Amino acid sequence: MSTVITPSRILLISTFLPAKCGIASFAQDLLAAAILQPKKAFLVSVCALDKEKNAYLYQPPVSMIMDGHHLDSCIKAAGLINRDASIELICIEHEFGLYGGEMGEYLLGFLALLEKPFVIRFHTVLPAPDSKRLKIVQTVALLADRIIVMTKNAARLLQEDYQIGNDKMCIIPHGTHEKNRTNVLQLKAKYNLRRKLVLTTFGLLSPNKGIEKGILAMKEISVAFPGSVYIIVGQTHPNLLAQEGEKYRSYLQQLIDDNNLQKNVRLINEYVPTEKLMEYLALTDIYLFTSKDPYQAMSGTFLYAMSAGCPVISNKFVLAEEMLNEQSGIMLKGNDEHELAEQAILLLQQPKLRKQMGYQAYLQTRDTVWNKVASMHTDLFCQILGKTLAPVTRVIVSPVND
Repeated sequence: MSTVITPSRILLISTFLPAKCGIASFAQDLLAAAILQPKKAFLVSVCALDKEKNAYLYQPPVSMIMDGHHLDSCIKAAGLINRDASIELICIEHEFGLYGGEMGEYLLGFLALLEKPFVIRFHTVLPAPDSKRLKIVQTVALLADRIIVMTKNAARLLQEDYQIGNDKMCIIPHGTHEKNRTNVLQLKAKYNLRRKLVLTTFGLLSPNKGIEKGILAMKEISVAFPGSVYIIVGQTHPNLLAQEGEKYRSYLQQLIDDNNLQKNVRLINEYVPTEKLMEYLALTDIYLFTSKDPYQAMSGTFLYAMSAGCPVISNKFVLAEEMLNEQSGIMLKGNDEHELAEQAILLLQQPKLRKQMGYQAYLQTRDTVWNKVASMHTDLFCQILGKTLAPVTRVIVSPVND
């Protein structure tokens, strides 16, 4: 049996800060938690997915850049990794839009050239794939040493719709932050929200987020609760910004103005750091999730709200169906702002119910705090590399017989 003698070097391939996207934030949080692990089994460096001309933007732990949208860059990166004897394992974050070619097929060229073991995390798993998507995912699975998914539903889809064997899959949940313990009244005073009932949504803005639904719901909510405020925090998604500028944000602002909601809706154009984000969530009375995509496999914003103890009102989508129940939140039946307003008013009228729901949401995310998620990764990497840590503190959750 082999033992840990020196830390192994893991290369994480992902978008990474200062890039502004959900996967970059995910990778940063995972890396930060891994650094704090008591058992120093691994050293992690990062290959940032970006244009090579942007290399000057990055600092350690970023050690190299790969432009996933250019095949030459992918081939070059594979060669560099193969020649670097210190790299023992690669951990890849996957989203189809991160890689070039049809449905991100350039990734296959990169993976085929790798001479080292790798694990890959699918952030999106769509049902009923067409032949092209099916072939790409099945090929990735064939090459990978292990596939990570973050929900039971994603594991089920890979098994049933993509015919991928369970022996390659493991479930490691999306990480969440510890609840902010600062006094809520002090936080509301800090953000000029004294004696306000606060509804929030945060994340990068794009039309598929359905923010207009929350704004329109505020027409009814503000009549029932004139002191209520809907806080929308987030910059426009960089890809959308490059395509059409601030067209969507301008539309949202016009919606606020046309409905005289300037006192009841705050559209905050800011990409907030984690500490500030957790403050916003700590002062939140209700979190609204209005995404239009019923097949959205994962949402860090949704989980962060639950882990912060926020009662959640959400559109129906796969993660909500897996995480929410009647005790921890409300899942809407349709895509109607009147239903959203009705449910929000119901919760605003019942502070005891809000508190109970928030606490249940908090309890449901206790196994997803970042230090536990980092420990799960440590165990997985040890399994693949044949290392042992005694005692093993976390077992990788498997979809077998689930």
